[in-house]
Amino acid sequence: MARLRSKTAAHCLGGIEKDYAGTDSDADRLVTKEQMDWADKIICMETCHRSKLRRKFKGYSHKMQVWNIPDDYGYMDDILIVRLRGKAEGAFA
Repeated sequence: MARLRSKTAAHCLGGIEKDYAGTDSDADRLVTKEQMDWADKIICMETCHRSKLRRKFKGYSHKMQVWNIPDDYGYMDDILIVRLRGKAEGAFA
């Protein structure tokens, strides 16, 4: 079910400008420097994603948040949406 959390977040969270990409080489879309520059906040679903981004893109740690959402959900899974919206309320309030 990889690559579904960020895509779900991009499609279900309203009221904010957003984009999504992955950190693994087989991701549908890889994170770019342009996205890192553009973003006010960079949401990492797991700590390992933040670590990968820190190694690849220096100087963006201050923008990163880890939401600790495991890769256990399908695209647009109801429980995933509830979790994402709960995290977003705190992050974007």
